[in-house]
Amino acid sequence: MKAVYYQQHGTADVLEVGERPVPEIQPHQVLVQVVSTSVNPIDRRLRNGELTEYITRTFPVVPGWDLAGRIVKVGSAVEGWQQGDEVLGLAFTWSIQHGSYAEYCPIDATSITRKPAEISFDQAAALPLVSLTAWQALSEFGRLSAGQTVFIQAGAGGVGSVAIPMAKHLGAKVYTTASTKNHEYVKSLGADEVINYRNEDYETALRAFEPAGVDLVLESLLGEGIAEAAIRLAKTGGAVAYMNNEPPEIGEIEQRDIRAEFLHHRPDGEMLTMLVGLFQAGKLALPRIQVRPLEEAQDAHHASEAGHTQGKVVLRVES
Repeated sequence: MKAVYYQQHGTADVLEVGERPVPEIQPHQVLVQVVSTSVNPIDRRLRNGELTEYITRTFPVVPGWDLAGRIVKVGSAVEGWQQGDEVLGLAFTWSIQHGSYAEYCPIDATSITRKPAEISFDQAAALPLVSLTAWQALSEFGRLSAGQTVFIQAGAGGVGSVAIPMAKHLGAKVYTTASTKNHEYVKSLGADEVINYRNEDYETALRAFEPAGVDLVLESLLGEGIAEAAIRLAKTGGAVAYMNNEPPEIGEIEQRDIRAEFLHHRPDGEMLTMLVGLFQAGKLALPRIQVRPLEEAQDAHHASEAGHTQGKVVLRVES
């Protein structure tokens, strides 16, 4: 099968396009013929050799967890699915080898949901990881409810693009950061206040709006002082969900009774079914997508690392 893979950690230049064997499936899995997949920051972090304390690798590694496609094989222990079913899902594993940047990908049957006819394969492939991540952060961990406030970093990015409409759906007031070119986009998603991080210090700007802090912070950025700033921006008794790193080891977290965790996205077919239903009904805005052929995965990783994409970059596998 055609696939993108890497045989060692490194920059996007280690990504190769070539032939790989079609993977076998376990009894609890289905094999999906992938139509589209999408690029997430975790793909490049794993490719770089990060997070080895959490996720192991077996080289060569085919990256990617998001997928949309058709079932071509059903495991012996799987019920309720058959060949030809159109699905989307999050093919997450703690030991990566057979990812979704390929013509075929194995995935747990509990991690998929049916693809509605109203949502294209390209659009469906953009949804699993970011939708589950955002909902688990906002609703499960953050317990966000009507009348509360949330600060969502990088509103035009993948997680931000779905977290903003989800937070509005839950009834919260949404603050976010975005460059000037992305202001209109994040406003269209429902952001109430947009801070231009290039022109002003976002911490100072948010404090002007919410002197006591916000109920929930979704922190997806990495960098010196960013993790600590997220704690300062949460109100006493509030929460901070870290998307990419552990909370800082500072006394203020306990002193101010702040719940802070590094959240790992959890595959959940039932939750994904509910979320896809909200997208299908127009209750959540679909994120903007940029579609590229699978062969351009290397360029797509470069674009993702530059941090200037709007929404999600989707890789079309099936020509």
